[in-house]
Amino acid sequence: MWADLRRWSVDSLWLLLGDFNSILSQEDKHNGEPVSTYEISDFRECCSDLGIGDLNSTGSHFTWTNGTVWTKIDRVMVNTHWYSMQQMAHVHFGTPRAFSDHSPSTVQLGLRAPQGKRNFKFFNMWTTHPHFLETISQNWSLDAYETHMYILCKKLKLLKGSLRSLNNLHFSHISERVARAAKVLDDTQLLLQNDMDNGQLLALEKQLRLNLVNLKSAEKMFFSQKLKCAFFKECDKGCKFFHSLMNQRHRRRHIPAIVRSDGMLTTSAEEVGREFVSYYKELLGTSKHTIPLRAEVVQCGACINVDSHAISLLQFRLMTLNRFSSVWMIIKL
Repeated sequence: MWADLRRWSVDSLWLLLGDFNSILSQEDKHNGEPVSTYEISDFRECCSDLGIGDLNSTGSHFTWTNGTVWTKIDRVMVNTHWYSMQQMAHVHFGTPRAFSDHSPSTVQLGLRAPQGKRNFKFFNMWTTHPHFLETISQNWSLDAYETHMYILCKKLKLLKGSLRSLNNLHFSHISERVARAAKVLDDTQLLLQNDMDNGQLLALEKQLRLNLVNLKSAEKMFFSQKLKCAFFKECDKGCKFFHSLMNQRHRRRHIPAIVRSDGMLTTSAEEVGREFVSYYKELLGTSKHTIPLRAEVVQCGACINVDSHAISLLQFRLMTLNRFSSVWMIIKL
């Protein structure tokens, strides 16, 4: 089966669903014999070679049972091209019901939910711009008269707009900027081949070369920070594989559906958010009845005898008196 999947793999959208009769990890099995590495190695290697993984799912985790052993052998899997779609997809695994020992799977497709306002992210490449420190200084020297925390938050909020403007003017779409700068430099160097003594072309070529070097350095910092690893070997950047990985990460963090408190499944983004808010409000806002303290239960434990109690009370009074005397001396001084 794994050889057939490798042979049929296509360079386009691919969705695989059905009974694979194999699991991927120990978490996919409950009861029965322990899972060995030999059992899952072929399936794991096939998924790695084809770049396929499970689609976001809700409902039952274990999809097959014989009443004693529970496993996840029914799957809905997609390749990396699936994450470049402008549609949101998820699968729901129901209960087996009466006539089968497998869980039915329902795949739903819908338009991708509109993304909210993006979080502000600081990129290290901004620090290479000659006006970076000046931008920071201008926003940080503004006068504000409130609490220290309010002043800090206000200055940081004002700084966001200036840094976003700096990014839009000099660093946005950094790979495209590098490509354009390389093209302009190449054209200028071709002109210089036919007019080697032209002083203006020599000065322009030097400036364009420096600009391209700075942009490439900024691009390297951007991708190194974005992926938290070394820059792609052989300048493999901004390709379909990269964007598929980023989209896959965003999809995994997205919650497409949730079971409401009344037991109904909902795929509405508003209802999903409302259910989370309602759950945590109830969790944090409820109060439980507490049993009053029973003196007879307390007396069953270890207690301090009368002599020790008197000594402890005397020590406490002396400590209180010493503290009061120290405070009184400070006030007099």
